[in-house]
Amino acid sequence: MEIASLITRAVLTVEPTDSLRDAAIWMMERGVGSAVVMTDGHPAGLITDRDALRVIARGDDPDVVTAGDCVLKRLKSVSPSLEVVEAARIMREQGFRHLVVVDDQGTLAGVFSMRDLVVGLLQERKAPA
Repeated sequence: MEIASLITRAVLTVEPTDSLRDAAIWMMERGVGSAVVMTDGHPAGLITDRDALRVIARGDDPDVVTAGDCVLKRLKSVSPSLEVVEAARIMREQGFRHLVVVDDQGTLAGVFSMRDLVVGLLQERKAPA
């Protein structure tokens, strides 16, 4: 099964200059745990609710820290045609909980998360999701 059928397509996107507080508020309002940081119309990174917690726990000001400051330097983007099992392997080996999905032109197509992985595995086994 390809991840294309499982990815979250309605992705929250933010600019690198957006404050982490704003990004966290938008994640909370949308009920999502991540946002794709966009630069020049293309994914440049991913931030998560864990990044917001990390900043607050360190005592840094989330109004000063930007989404760009929190971007994971090793963004992993994958194709929508990637098989679910291969996505799981990448996530396990590289310690990712989210993969940014881009089309052949590098345009954001969605995000594949651990939740999507579980849904896909359950679908393959025909178990209720």
